[in-house]
Amino acid sequence: MTDPGPDRRLGRAAEKGLTRDTIVSAAIALIDAEGLGNFSVRALARQLGVYPAAIYWHIGGAKDDLFSEITATITSGLIRPDEVPDDWRDTLRLVFRRYRAAAQRHPDIANLIGAQIKSNGPPHAALIEVLITALRRAGYDGEPLVDAFNALIGGLFGYMTMELAPPPQRDVTAWETSFESRLSALDPARFPETAAYMPLMRNRAFALRWKNGVEAPLTGGYDALLENLIAGLAARAPKPSTPSPDKEQSP
Repeated sequence: MTDPGPDRRLGRAAEKGLTRDTIVSAAIALIDAEGLGNFSVRALARQLGVYPAAIYWHIGGAKDDLFSEITATITSGLIRPDEVPDDWRDTLRLVFRRYRAAAQRHPDIANLIGAQIKSNGPPHAALIEVLITALRRAGYDGEPLVDAFNALIGGLFGYMTMELAPPPQRDVTAWETSFESRLSALDPARFPETAAYMPLMRNRAFALRWKNGVEAPLTGGYDALLENLIAGLAARAPKPSTPSPDKEQSP
């Protein structure tokens, strides 16, 4: 069959109403349904009824450009400018609790976010702006602000990446059975504290669980980390926190 050429291919894509938003929405739905390991641009193109070139024309020249658009869709929608709380602590709580909820709805996509922020930050500028503003209101500036920002992103995004990490790419049932058996075989004489807390932590704590956060959420640990980070940031702030500029009282 003769290739219709790029102009015809893009024309057909336009006829189908193909836009950046429809591509990203379809990609999110496909990843949710099939998993990140089974996702490909070719599969997405088949679902949309277009050539892969049409997707790249709208999104960019690489698969990572599509991944960046997908993850930015989640991070950019966490908080609107008109709903930012007066207190910077409440801003952090709102943003990161919403992020957790979004990550649990899209666990495979959540595992992309850390890598995309590391290598392709500009699409996530809306989130970055909110966090820097909150830290400025907390009293941070200069290098201490950078350290505080990294603690928030690394700690809370990293937590979700670990919680929602997929199982090994092999027989999951056999792997879970083997994991549980090896936990049961740990020597209490050698690991007395681990053995004592095993009934409470078994399948409910990192390194001691075989289910990921979709089936066995670790909500308590996330909330504890968030509150500890907020308390630590407040205690370490280089100068007193400042109110939102639009909330300051006129003399």
